[in-house]
Amino acid sequence: MKKSLLALAVLGAFAGVAQAQTSVTIYGSFDAGVRNLSNVNAAGDDRLTMGSTGTYNSNRLGFRGVEDLGGGLNAHFNLESAFNSGTGAADTTRFWGRTASVGIGGAWGSIDLGRQYSVNFRTIGVYDPFNYKYTGIIPVATQGGLTRYDNDIQYTGTFGPITARAEYALGEVAGSARNGSTQAVGVTYAGGPFAAGAAYTAGKRNVAGAAAAPSFQDMTNWTVGGAFTTGPFRVALGYADQKQETGTVVAEGRSTDKWVGASYNVTPALGLSLAYYRTEVELAGLDGRRNLAIFGATYALSKRTNFYADIDNSKLTGLSRVAGQTRQTGVSVGINHLF
Repeated sequence: MKKSLLALAVLGAFAGVAQAQTSVTIYGSFDAGVRNLSNVNAAGDDRLTMGSTGTYNSNRLGFRGVEDLGGGLNAHFNLESAFNSGTGAADTTRFWGRTASVGIGGAWGSIDLGRQYSVNFRTIGVYDPFNYKYTGIIPVATQGGLTRYDNDIQYTGTFGPITARAEYALGEVAGSARNGSTQAVGVTYAGGPFAAGAAYTAGKRNVAGAAAAPSFQDMTNWTVGGAFTTGPFRVALGYADQKQETGTVVAEGRSTDKWVGASYNVTPALGLSLAYYRTEVELAGLDGRRNLAIFGATYALSKRTNFYADIDNSKLTGLSRVAGQTRQTGVSVGINHLF
């Protein structure tokens, strides 16, 4: 009996130590609603949908863990998957398609390895008027196809109001360390009512698509922007420019994004946001433009649950036209719960 009690006491002590050193958090976002979008085909028909990975806030199920290694060091990981609200299906063939990274950190910053958000994405988040809401509608969240990278080694260090970032995403192409790889640096400032950021990304992309012979060509992207917050009011603006060499057959491609917007918390529960985004593309002597105006409102039922609604209108020209249509109008309503 005494031996059993002693064993239980020892196990309890070890469990207490493990609990004190290791912390795992389960978190997520569940967004469901309906969206009507006009002019989705050549006939000019509307489409009413529910199935999505989150209209207002991206659906996710995540696990985040931190272990205290002592001496100011910690080990940490993040696993995050996406799912469809309407069907319950996984969003991609990769279960951890949103994030799958592990790293080590301390007072000097952190180094993380795996699939993770890019430096470009993290930088633009500082000055996106909608704070990365309505990511399937607003272009800056997926600007230039730079949202996430596989095989990414990323450094992040915060020193006072300054956060510096750098990354190297491996291309894993035999015979070349550059082909398929991406490198980026970025810096953000957040002090008082002001926030600002800038980032530069370069890499070699395979522009041959599914062709048998890959063709890796240079890509560059830079972005800059800022935001100002005073009381319940916030205004933000930004710019991004991307160039992609496409070989000898097709001329260089270029895309630019410009945006400005504001948000206002009418009450602690009711928030309003309004923004304008302009995307211009050029490819092989052709061009296109998308002018997007979006107005959104949210009403918080609690700290974790809110109703949302938006109306957005896109004017399309050239390469940006959808099924030959020059204008689309969308209306969304739904509910978002965080856990």
